[in-house]
Amino acid sequence: AGIVLACADWNAWIIYSLLILVFLPYYVRTGVSTMPEFLERRYNSTCRYIFAIASVAGFIAAINAGALYSGGIMLDSFFGDDLSRVLPKIVLGGKEVSPVVLYIVFFAITTGVYTIYGGLKSTAWTDFMQIIILLFVGFLVPVLALQHAGDMTQFIRDHNEHFQVFKPPTHKPFPFTGVFTGFLSVGIWYSCTSQHMVQRVLAAKDEWHARVGVVCAGFLHVILPLFFIVPGIIAFKMFPTLPHPDQAYLVLVRELIPTGLKGLLLAGMAAALMGHVATVLNSASTIITLDLYKKLSRREVTEKQQVRVGRWSGVVVLAASIWIAIIFTQQPDTTLFEKIQTVLFFIAPPFAVVFTLGILWRRANAPAAVVTMTLGFAFSWALLQFELLGRFNTFNHRALACWLFCMIVMILTSLSTTPPPKEKTDGIIWNKSYLSLPPEERAKYRGVKDWRLWWGIFVGIVLAIYALFLWYRFQHPW
Repeated sequence: AGIVLACADWNAWIIYSLLILVFLPYYVRTGVSTMPEFLERRYNSTCRYIFAIASVAGFIAAINAGALYSGGIMLDSFFGDDLSRVLPKIVLGGKEVSPVVLYIVFFAITTGVYTIYGGLKSTAWTDFMQIIILLFVGFLVPVLALQHAGDMTQFIRDHNEHFQVFKPPTHKPFPFTGVFTGFLSVGIWYSCTSQHMVQRVLAAKDEWHARVGVVCAGFLHVILPLFFIVPGIIAFKMFPTLPHPDQAYLVLVRELIPTGLKGLLLAGMAAALMGHVATVLNSASTIITLDLYKKLSRREVTEKQQVRVGRWSGVVVLAASIWIAIIFTQQPDTTLFEKIQTVLFFIAPPFAVVFTLGILWRRANAPAAVVTMTLGFAFSWALLQFELLGRFNTFNHRALACWLFCMIVMILTSLSTTPPPKEKTDGIIWNKSYLSLPPEERAKYRGVKDWRLWWGIFVGIVLAIYALFLWYRFQHPW
C-alpha cells in the first residue's frame, strides 16, 4: 500500500478538529459519562442498547482482537521458535498450535490481569510510559533503515505507487475518494463517539486540558508515519521476499536495532499494545456494566456488584478477543490493517450519522434514529455481501455509500414523523458558545497557552504535507 497508510494518521486533523470544536465541549459541559447514555437522553433506550451492543462487538472483533494479533506477531518475530524449546508441542483437533497463538494468549492474560484489577489508572500510566519509550527509541528504526537501504532514488522510480497518497477511485483498497471521506463515518465514530476514546477526554482536569490533549495527540499523528509506515516501505526494498507485510516493521527491528535497545523498544511496543487493549477492556466493561447490566437489572445494584460485573465482563470480552485474534492467524492473505478497517467501516456509518445529527439538528428524533441504525446495518451488509459497488467496492467506499444512505434515511424519517419533545432537546443541542473555552478558562489560558494557536500550527503542518504529495502526484502520474 505504501505511504497512503499514513493518511490514517494525517487525517486526524479533520477528526480532531470536529472533536475539539463540536463533540468535546459538548460532552464536558453536558456531563455525559458514557456514549450510550447520550443516545438515551437524546433519543430513547433502544438506541442506547443498540449502540452499547454494537460498540462492544466492535471493540472485540476489531480493536482488541487486532491488538492481540499484533502482539502475537511481534513476540513471534522476536523470539521465533524459542517457545518450542521451553514448552512441548500442543495439538488441538489434530493440528499443532502455532507459537503465534500461544503468544496471543500470553499477551492477553498479562494485559488482562493488571487491567481488570487496576482499572483506568493503570492504563493511563502504561500509555504515559510507552509514549516516552517509543519516541526516544523508536526513531532509531527509520534512521537505521535509511542508512542500510542506501540510495532510494531508483527504488522510488521503480515503485512510484508506494509513494502516492492520491490514488485513483478504482484503486483497491485505498482510493483517494475513500481515504479522504473516512472521517465522516469511522473518524467520527471511533474518535468522537467511541467510549474508549471519549473517556480519556472526560478524565481531563478541565476543558482546556482536554482540548490541548487532543492537539498534542494530533502532533503525534503527524510524526507516527515516520516511525511505522516509512520503515515498512524500506523493508519492502530490503526484504522483497518477506512472507507477510504485517512482519515488515518487526523484521527491521530484529535485524537493525542493537540488542539492548531492541529489548527497550520491544518493551515500548508491548506497552503500547497492552495500553490499547487495557483501554478497550475498561471501556467495554464500563458499557456492559452501566449501559446493559445496571439499566436492565430490575433491582437496585450496589457499587460492589457493579465492580464484580465489570471484572467478569472484562474476562468475557478478553476471551472473545482471543478467539477472534486466533481466527486472524488463519487468514494470512489479508493484512491486519484491512481486517480491522473492514470491521470498523461496517459498524461506523449509522452511529456517525445518529450522533452528528443528534447533536447538531433539533429535529432529529428517536424513531428516525432507530430506523437509521437498523436499515444502515442492513444496507452495509448488502453492500458487502453482493458487492453492489462493482469495481469501486472497497471498505471505505462502502462506508461512504452507507453514510450517505443513513443521512438520507435519518433526515427523511425525522421530517415525516413527530418532532422530539422539548425536554429531549433543551440543553442538549450544540451551540456556538462551545467553540471557545468557558470565560474563566479563556482568561487563564492566553498567549502561548491558547489552544487555538497550537491547533492552527497542527492543521497547517498537515495541509503542507498534503500539498507536497499533491504536487508529487502531478509530477509523477501512474
